[in-house]
Amino acid sequence: MINIIIPLDFSQTSFNAAHYAANMYKGRADVTLILYHFYGHGEDVQMAKNYLISLQEELGRMGSNIETKLESGERFIDCLAAYAHVTRAYMVVMGLTGKTPQAQRFSGSNTLSMSEKGICPVLIVPEAAVYKGISNALITSELKFIEETPCLLTVKRVLQYFKPSLHILNVDSKYYIELSEACSAEKDKMEDLMKEFNPEFYFMNLYDFHESVDVFATDYNIDMIIISPKYHDFFGKLFKTLHTKKLIYQSNVPVLAVHE
Repeated sequence: MINIIIPLDFSQTSFNAAHYAANMYKGRADVTLILYHFYGHGEDVQMAKNYLISLQEELGRMGSNIETKLESGERFIDCLAAYAHVTRAYMVVMGLTGKTPQAQRFSGSNTLSMSEKGICPVLIVPEAAVYKGISNALITSELKFIEETPCLLTVKRVLQYFKPSLHILNVDSKYYIELSEACSAEKDKMEDLMKEFNPEFYFMNLYDFHESVDVFATDYNIDMIIISPKYHDFFGKLFKTLHTKKLIYQSNVPVLAVHE
């Protein structure tokens, strides 16, 4: 059974993430969605249970297998990461409200912290995202040190169910007319490793990474952006860089963060 955990703080953003995941895996008998709520001191636990049961019934009517988990402890992210590890979670789906600095401090910090744990892939769902299928997926890559790794196998596993058109985007201000020999060789490796998805490669020489990805996602109707420290030297510590934070906070497209 594939376990997908959806943390809920009962905000509209977290409810939207739950509906997104339910639609994404609707009708999958091999998938269980686990509605997870971490309660703090003084919280009305019975009310939290009622919320979870209500949402469980609602999503269950969509044809999804739904379970609930209510938990308390010292720190939300540590407890969530431990639970994801114990249940061998396939994915964690989290909402993100990040258009303002205040929202980034509260909603954003927890989502990014979970992504840093590296327990399993984290799908980060923007607050207004509506699931319409995964027809076009985008991997951003520097095309360096390409090889078949657990990270790449995880990406392939996620994509195999949706079978999207795969777009691989390299943003580098140094490329203008032609690729370097080394970059061309890495491109060939990536093309071979992802051949089941018939990948198309694109090269942009804009200086603003976030702007490049945003423009590309709009022009090519991208449904999911995939990022990983494996694909970027400057993602040495995931989500510690301005590049990545800006991409995630401002994206209108769900972002799948995959660790090595």
